[in-house]
Amino acid sequence: MRIAVTGATGVLGQEAVEALVGAGHEVTGITRRDSGVPIVEGRGGSAVVADVFDPRDLARAFRGHEIVINALAHVPVGMSGLRPLAWREDDRLHLEASVAIAQAAADAGARKLIQESTIFLYPDNGTEWISEDLPLSVRNQAFRPRVREMRAAVDFATSGRSAVVLRLGQLFGRDQHTTHALKATRDGDPILLGKPDHYVTLLHHSDAGRAFVAALRASSGFYNVGGEPITKKRWAKDLSTEAEAQAPAKFYPEITQAIVGTRLDVQRRSLRVSSVRFMSETGWRPTVGPSTPGWSRR
Repeated sequence: MRIAVTGATGVLGQEAVEALVGAGHEVTGITRRDSGVPIVEGRGGSAVVADVFDPRDLARAFRGHEIVINALAHVPVGMSGLRPLAWREDDRLHLEASVAIAQAAADAGARKLIQESTIFLYPDNGTEWISEDLPLSVRNQAFRPRVREMRAAVDFATSGRSAVVLRLGQLFGRDQHTTHALKATRDGDPILLGKPDHYVTLLHHSDAGRAFVAALRASSGFYNVGGEPITKKRWAKDLSTEAEAQAPAKFYPEITQAIVGTRLDVQRRSLRVSSVRFMSETGWRPTVGPSTPGWSRR
């Protein structure tokens, strides 16, 4: 199939392009700058420069493609998320660009939209499992962009079209966030939010890329995508092993965690997320876990 991918120069988008090309599809990576062209081509796709905030320009880029995948995101690294306006770019991508992408995909005649989302929209559920049926915790204005993005995907799924929203687990692998976490672990600095007995559901970037391929087989709906949930205490040890550090990764003190604000507070939640629905419908399975040797170099 002919597939267009927005956010194709990001870590997640690059993995999607490479996995889709590897599965035999003809992939066009959308980039906002000329500098992104060699990045997309390096992953085996063709590149088109387009304004992701302009539905007309996007419709031009999407024309002739059966599927559109939106992997746009710009999440601040570490505690930089506390800075004023740190989330401005990420908010704009989800609030404006994602809406423009859904509209342009419909205008261009695409039949399916696959939208990246996140498990961090779920409420803290302790040790209980989280399925797609659990109501989201998105009443705060900070989540408005993500809600608008989901609504745009749902609106796309009319007139015979379909939309698949993938709620991805906490990503790890060869990205700025993980590199930052590994360095903090080696230096003995705190990096983890929440409590040691809380659950985290992780997803390696390579498995996320494969999930976009699997989503081609999924019917319209919302799907959780992640590996087997583990406790944050276990994640602290896995980070230490990968970083070759002397001690497990450290948690921020409670007094610090109490003032991280809404954006980072979601990382304090215990999220024991089940991906059974996605695995049952598509056959996808995670292949790289936090105990897989050398996962930060894959």
